[in-house]
Amino acid sequence: MSFRKTKFGVYRPGSPYSEQECEEIIQKLELFLDGQLKGKARDEVEQLISQCEYCAEQYRLEKQLRQLLSRSWKQVSHETQEIIARVRRRIWGDTSA
Repeated sequence: MSFRKTKFGVYRPGSPYSEQECEEIIQKLELFLDGQLKGKARDEVEQLISQCEYCAEQYRLEKQLRQLLSRSWKQVSHETQEIIARVRRRIWGDTSA
């Protein structure tokens, strides 16, 4: 797959869409992944993702990034909860833990 740099960024020349259309869809990916796009706007994103390999790749990367961040946050959150529990036990005088 060959990419080239353009005014809007990098896009796949073989895309059936203009670089501006791809860029507009990529900018909507966050809203799309959050379930905030409805009706025509959602349909447009789904169409470009299904017909443009570059847009689909950007969608997959954004989705993977969100999954990674979610897993990381859960791990940090769990560790934070453990620290809070230990601090509370010490404050309340429970030294057995």
